[in-house]
Amino acid sequence: MITCDRKNIIKGITVCNPVDIDKDYLLFCVDYAAKIGMNHIQIVGPIHDVVRGNIDGMTPYRKYSLFDNEKDSDYVKLCLDAVNEACKKTVNYGIKTYMWHHELELPAEFKATYPEVVNSCGDIEVTHPLVKDFLENKIIDFFHFYPNIDGLILTLHETKIPLLKLKDQKLGKIERVKYVTQILYDVCRSLGKELIVRPFASLEEDYVMMAKAYEEISTELLVMDKWTQFDWSLTMPHNAFYSKIKNNPLFVEGDIFGEFFGKGRLPLMLKEHIAGKFNYCENFAPRGYVARIDRAGFDPFGDVNEVNIHIMHAHLNQKDVNKEIDEFFREKYPDAWTEVEALMEQTEGVLKKIFYANGYYFTELSLFPTLNHCKNHYYFEMMRENCNIASNEWYIPRNWERGTLESLLAEKELAYHEATELLKCLTELQGRLIQEEYDKLWVKFCNLKLIAEIWLALTRIFMDYVKYFETRENTYAIALEEHITRLLEVNRCGTELLGDEFYFLSISEYYTSGGSIEDFAEEVRESFHLEREAVERIEQEEVLDYVICGGAMEGHRLQKEVNFSDTLVRDGALCRIPGNKRGMEWSSINAHGWFSYEVRVQPNVVNTFAIMMQGIDEVLDVRISIGEKEYLIQEKLNDRKEFIFNYKEELGQTSVRIRFSKISRYTPCIYRIKVIRK
Repeated sequence: MITCDRKNIIKGITVCNPVDIDKDYLLFCVDYAAKIGMNHIQIVGPIHDVVRGNIDGMTPYRKYSLFDNEKDSDYVKLCLDAVNEACKKTVNYGIKTYMWHHELELPAEFKATYPEVVNSCGDIEVTHPLVKDFLENKIIDFFHFYPNIDGLILTLHETKIPLLKLKDQKLGKIERVKYVTQILYDVCRSLGKELIVRPFASLEEDYVMMAKAYEEISTELLVMDKWTQFDWSLTMPHNAFYSKIKNNPLFVEGDIFGEFFGKGRLPLMLKEHIAGKFNYCENFAPRGYVARIDRAGFDPFGDVNEVNIHIMHAHLNQKDVNKEIDEFFREKYPDAWTEVEALMEQTEGVLKKIFYANGYYFTELSLFPTLNHCKNHYYFEMMRENCNIASNEWYIPRNWERGTLESLLAEKELAYHEATELLKCLTELQGRLIQEEYDKLWVKFCNLKLIAEIWLALTRIFMDYVKYFETRENTYAIALEEHITRLLEVNRCGTELLGDEFYFLSISEYYTSGGSIEDFAEEVRESFHLEREAVERIEQEEVLDYVICGGAMEGHRLQKEVNFSDTLVRDGALCRIPGNKRGMEWSSINAHGWFSYEVRVQPNVVNTFAIMMQGIDEVLDVRISIGEKEYLIQEKLNDRKEFIFNYKEELGQTSVRIRFSKISRYTPCIYRIKVIRK
């Protein structure tokens, strides 16, 4: 077990998550960090932006200046000014400053300029000397132009070139992790700078592999990881992967802004959550903590949710948490501080009832979910009378039990009742609060009530959709339409009542890819119509079993790699792809690549599968596994085509798992599977 001096722990904040650098805001955060005694600050910036993201987007290249034309020159100038001025302040304050960076990142024209770095699969060969030289010079250039930055926070995921998914490489996964990390570590160390690494792995085998690679590079490498396992939802368990870090020091990353709990647009006090995480993490004697205090351009300063920074600060400095909370509310709301504090103490519990389904994460990064997200996260499957979720994905709590459908609905109804009561109690404080502060609180609690009703309608939509296909009773189709209409009515009410401050409008500027509630309603109606037609058509045939891929009712113990396998509507038909739509847009290789179903077969005979498929970009490239037998399908294909496969069941089994894997940059679309009755 790594031990350290608990009196000299790292106390940090992370800012600009993940948005363009704002000079005024960055300077404010530096002053704020100094004021509350922080000694560490991390700057994230627009890490997912293909032009401005990472250190690539803020650094003029010298040796590789031919690629500078790919940068946003105005943004580079902004960063040089803002970050360097902020760093002058941090140096004076004695605060260490770090920049987030993801690898593997290369210029868009790197392969075209240096074709010798490309292997037979069309991928970058990581070990090519030109790749190493570019990475070394990029780091050298960054610290040349930002001399007061103390180090980098390295993540090896979410990049245009996914390091762990590259094909036909000379090095295996662990060797690739070690190779690239070693390059950056050596350059940083030669410049007197620090490299902090983030495993950021969802699968235990990947985490163990990365932890081993880091340890082999140096046992001095600081390993930074989230205090919730996998991601930021409050339903996530404590990070059990900490036990896989054997000889390197741990650095804990915590979210106190509520990325998965409103993104700052909803009232949220994380008193219990933060306390629980500190109690757990202290068992591993971490070198320190860094707290994410903003997200997507929103921050808690001057807001009631700023209380979470004070809670974090109290834990870091071993102060009385309750006293610090009282002092925050007494100073901000002097004439009604006990009442406002009492309201805020209930917010974590109310939001859990809204965003969870009996502990199951039930939203999309605090957004209203898209239909694709709902299908991928088993929301329809969990509404079946006898739900059967076979996946072991990260957002499903261990040993999760749904309970009855009535209890699930009651949870959402209770959340709406509690949110309504909180808003009512707040209105009784009008006149005792400064009007500006009351108005800000009213917007937050009004939004809380509105989203509670919206998620209640969403739950009823799931239930009615499923009940129709389970019973084929048209009353459920009618009820489905009624609840879609109610969903739209509440959405319109929120827009009219709050305007741009309505929760779903206020976040849309940063999260346009999530779609709108109107889009969701249209998608549900279209999906229901297409799925009903497909089911009626296929059930007139002689089939033993069938799957309408991409349908809400596809079921069949669906499993996927981690949590990505998107559903589409193409040419008026539902389908599923192994991978995600967003991945196709920003990565030459989709980082997530398979899904599978368990389908019925007749034992001890030859079974016939008829599978309808199509390729995106008019190329079908897919590996299909039926039991232990594999088939490789690679052909040009302009339209949908039904492929026939024979599977001889010899073990007396009544089911078999069929898997579809993405094997190249071409994404296959799978429409339906039929098991022909003999």
